[in-house]
Amino acid sequence: MISANSYWSGRFNDWPSPRPAEPGYTLLVPVPGDLPVFLELALNVLARQDSDHRVETLVIPDKMTPAMTAITAGYAKTWQGPLRTLPLPLPERYVLPLMRNPGRNHGVQLIEGIGQARGSHVLLHDADLFLLDPGVLDERWVEASTDRLFALGVSPVWDSWYAERGFDLTATWELCADRDWLRSFPPAMHIGHEAEALGERHVFDTTLRAQLLSDPKRIRTHEIDDRIVHFNYVISTYRHFQNAKGSYADNKYRLLLIRLFVDLFATYAAPYNLPTLDELAQSLTSSDGPVTYPEPTAAASADYQAYRRNVDRILAGPWAAEKGADLAERLAPFDSRYATD
Repeated sequence: MISANSYWSGRFNDWPSPRPAEPGYTLLVPVPGDLPVFLELALNVLARQDSDHRVETLVIPDKMTPAMTAITAGYAKTWQGPLRTLPLPLPERYVLPLMRNPGRNHGVQLIEGIGQARGSHVLLHDADLFLLDPGVLDERWVEASTDRLFALGVSPVWDSWYAERGFDLTATWELCADRDWLRSFPPAMHIGHEAEALGERHVFDTTLRAQLLSDPKRIRTHEIDDRIVHFNYVISTYRHFQNAKGSYADNKYRLLLIRLFVDLFATYAAPYNLPTLDELAQSLTSSDGPVTYPEPTAAASADYQAYRRNVDRILAGPWAAEKGADLAERLAPFDSRYATD
C-alpha cells in the first residue's frame, strides 16, 4: 500500500515552469469554498490595504463553487491590480473536499499559488486574520526584500519542538516568502508531512521543513499584534465539526464566530451547515444539540473574554460599517454566561 507521504511526494515532485518574476508580491488568498463569507471578509479587508507592491491577487478555494466565482468577479471590477480565482489541480479539486482535511487543503492551495505566482515573493493571507492597518502587507514585502529574507512571518511557529532545539521558525499566516526560495524545494515538502530531521521523526506543518533546512538568519518573525487580529484554526475547527460524531465542543467559540460572521457579513446566498445563533445559545445549558459549550469556569470565561475583545476590534474596522451595532444583543446569552464580574 502506498503511504500518504509517498503519494504526495510523487504527486507534487516538481514545479511548473516559473513565470517571469516581477518585483513585489503575489497575494495568495486560500479560502474554504463552502464558507463564502470568509472570501467576502478577506477581500473586504484586503481591499483596504496599500497595494503599491502588490503584483496580483490569487483567490484559491479548496472547493470551486458559484459563490467563489461570483464574489471574486464582483471585487475584480474595482480591485487594484489583477484579481482572479485559481482552481485546485485535478484530481485534488474533487478529492480534497471529500477528505475535509484542512492541512492538506492549505498545503495544496499554497503549492498551486506558488506555481502560478508572478511576484518575486508570495504573501499568504489567512482567512481568519484581520489587518487593522493599511500598510501591513506592503511593509512586509519591503522588509523581506530589502533584508533578503527567505521568509518573514508575524508570529512564531506554534510547534515548540523547533524552539526547544534552537530554531526560530515562523508561522504561515501573513507569511511573506521569497518565491524562488520556495521553489528551490520540491512542492510536496511544503505540505504537512512526517520526516526525519535532527535525528528524530517529526510531523512538519506547512513550509516548516523548508525553513528548518535554510539559513536561519534569513528566517524572521516580526510580530505586529497591535495591527492584526487573528483567531487561529477557525477553518480547521469547522472541518472537525463537519467530521464529528455526536456533539462537538466549541470550547474556543470558533463556531460561534463563524455563525456571527455569516449573520453579519454574508451577502451571497449560500447554505451554511451551522446551528443558528439562537441554537448555539441554547447549547450553553444543554448537551443535546450538535454543539456544546464549557461550564463557566475561570478559564472558560477568560477564553470567551479574549474572543469577545477580538470581535470588538474587528467590528471597529472600516469594513464593518456599523454591522455590529446590535452585537451586545446578539451575544447577550454568552456575555451573561461567561461574565467575569
